[in-house]
Amino acid sequence: MSSQNASRADDDARADAKTPRRERGRARVAALLDAAGAEFAEKGFDAATMTAIAARAGASIGSLYQFFPTKDVLADALLEAYLATLIGDLQQLREEAPTLDAAGLAHRLAPALIAFRTAHPAFAPLVETPGRSLPAAVGVRQRLRGEIAAVLCAKAPGMKTAEAQVRAAVVQQLMKAAIAIHGETSFAHRAAVIDELERMMAGYLEEMFRGADQDSKAAAAKLSRKPLRSR
Repeated sequence: MSSQNASRADDDARADAKTPRRERGRARVAALLDAAGAEFAEKGFDAATMTAIAARAGASIGSLYQFFPTKDVLADALLEAYLATLIGDLQQLREEAPTLDAAGLAHRLAPALIAFRTAHPAFAPLVETPGRSLPAAVGVRQRLRGEIAAVLCAKAPGMKTAEAQVRAAVVQQLMKAAIAIHGETSFAHRAAVIDELERMMAGYLEEMFRGADQDSKAAAAKLSRKPLRSR
């Protein structure tokens, strides 16, 4: 089957999926998603089967197919739920950002993806499955970078959009570096390295916020020197 036909088949399957309307149905869907997360984390996307997921959830295979007609539809729904949680966490941090200094913000950002992936171990297999791209996985890095940029702009409102995107990309790479070293479980000093990455991020943010504050003050001073138009 061509990729185009496969995509069309998945779209048809999503359209056929039943949406739960009652609390009991929503609880069943939540249990199926939890079981899918455990199965994908343990076996990976390709090796996981719908039969094993249904058994893990204590549900019939018919019940699983009723809500999720294909494994792709199920994985995509799970990934969307994960992304909603992660983006919600970053949006909450955006609300708190104005009250945090650079060190406090770095302390929240540097280990954020470590904590998230630890809580949701199926996230990485779903996003990084070779040769397969779930709809929800498309643009994940860009979506997260945009949320990080929004956090930075909340702390430095005068920052230009282009600069915020560049700064967010640097912060994102430091967060990914923390994930990478955290994954080296045999390395005895990984906690110390993560602490160093957090300090690096704090210094970077401090320099960034100081520059943004100076730019804001310079712009205000320039505006105040403009002669008032005669009426």
